[in-house]
Amino acid sequence: MTELAVERWGTEGPPLVLVHGSLASAATAFGEQRELADRYSLTAPYRRGYRPSPSTDRIDPDRDAREIVELLGSGAHLVGTSMGGVVAMRAAALAPERVWSLTVIEPPALPNAAGRPGADALIAGLRAHWEQNEEADDETFAKGFLRALDVSMELPSPLPDPFAEAVRNLRTERPWLTGVPLDELASAPFPKLVVTGGGTAGFEDVGDVLAERLPAKRVLFDGSPHAVQRIGERFNTELVAFLDSARPR
Repeated sequence: MTELAVERWGTEGPPLVLVHGSLASAATAFGEQRELADRYSLTAPYRRGYRPSPSTDRIDPDRDAREIVELLGSGAHLVGTSMGGVVAMRAAALAPERVWSLTVIEPPALPNAAGRPGADALIAGLRAHWEQNEEADDETFAKGFLRALDVSMELPSPLPDPFAEAVRNLRTERPWLTGVPLDELASAPFPKLVVTGGGTAGFEDVGDVLAERLPAKRVLFDGSPHAVQRIGERFNTELVAFLDSARPR
């Protein structure tokens, strides 16, 4: 049984598991999806290292994926944002028989898009940021990370404890190395949806590769933030239409 703490919203309807990314926890990443609790039974885990889940010295997407598989039960829809998208894809590859549909939002599956200009530039920028800021304080590290993504976001100073915890977790990641098993996912029969926001060329390259290789439905909400699900109603409408079209086998 999983050790992860989870948010649960709704008790009726098909199960839907939501996996958060690196700089936001379950409740903050998917606050705009709580309104879907009248249609789905939502489970949003706090990945290991994000309180109140157990702490960790190092973020491990493969370990995270195994823990997400436990939450799928006998079957569920699966959604992941940012690094949570990588985790969700690795989980889906581990247990495709438990996945009814897969939605990923700007996942940093950068190795899969290597050779495309935007992805190569983002890989280089992220690697350089980690190398040059190993000794930087958390606030400086977070600001530099967001600049590497071309994300405009005002950070409070000093960083609140939950955000500082998330930054410390981020420092143990290597997002330029977090590829996903495209062949295994392409052979899985469940429907796939890839969502991007148009703000980071590298993520657009990843989205294009995933759409081509999986294959997957591709949706661009141009001008949206990296965490596209936070735009709320427009994203939710697209997601619900996709989920309703994905009938469990």
